[in-house]
Amino acid sequence: MHPEYQNQHRVSQVYLKQFGHIVDGEWKVSVYRLGNKMTENLRISEFTADFNIFDAPYGDIEFRRNFETQCGKVENFYLTIISNLQNQKQLTWKNVDVLCHFLASLLTRSIPFTNFIQMILRDEEACKRFVDEICMFNENKDILEETLKIVPIDLQLNTILGTITAYLAEVFGYFKFLVIEKPGDIQWMTTDNPVVIDRKNNFEALIPIEAEIYLPLSGEYCLFVFHESAEDKSNPFRLLKENRVNSIKAEHFEDLQKRISWNLSKYLVMPIYLEDSEIEVPKINP
Repeated sequence: MHPEYQNQHRVSQVYLKQFGHIVDGEWKVSVYRLGNKMTENLRISEFTADFNIFDAPYGDIEFRRNFETQCGKVENFYLTIISNLQNQKQLTWKNVDVLCHFLASLLTRSIPFTNFIQMILRDEEACKRFVDEICMFNENKDILEETLKIVPIDLQLNTILGTITAYLAEVFGYFKFLVIEKPGDIQWMTTDNPVVIDRKNNFEALIPIEAEIYLPLSGEYCLFVFHESAEDKSNPFRLLKENRVNSIKAEHFEDLQKRISWNLSKYLVMPIYLEDSEIEVPKINP
């Protein structure tokens, strides 16, 4: 049974718990909110959540909730991935498949990405190219085009969220995956926009072949994703072992940590517990 009103999260709760802590029996994350001078401890159950934000605009309740249901199925495998990294120091083929879908679902739930898609949908020429792209791996292009013609513009995104997510997951399947371990005691941070995409100034596709992608998986591990056919192969992380946990130098960790923090939409998520207190705010300027 699906409740009429469901609290749906832009950032997965099972993911956030990898950076959180239990306070008085509740899971919380220590965050810095952009524009504030105080850190805060927020309930994971409420962080980046709102009622029915991903529901499709039509159909019965099961159909309207399908996107959220599919995201939940993917998230059920997340702890297995973390366990494999901790115990086996590697990603299995199943782990990589799950991460393809997990990356896609995090992207299609994030505010910067959905704002970008909304902008595309409002531009006739851009929308046509967009539909061509996301229908590359399926035969539903005609149906999707007709659907977008009859659905009001403010309802179009939720109508095609599943199609976009499936396309992105398929694209990620052509990329290489490896994991970077934190050096020393300092852990990886994350944000409310956790998937970091370096497009190398290539905007020809949602995920261009030149893209290099980062996702902090937990305080201990960060995912790196790249395509072996990209022209720019200067990133030293490309030389690390595929599907394995790799070590890096402290200076490379610091540079990547900055890149992750600059990707925030509104919140920087700390990997350790911090009392609510005033902090010296670093300049966030990518």
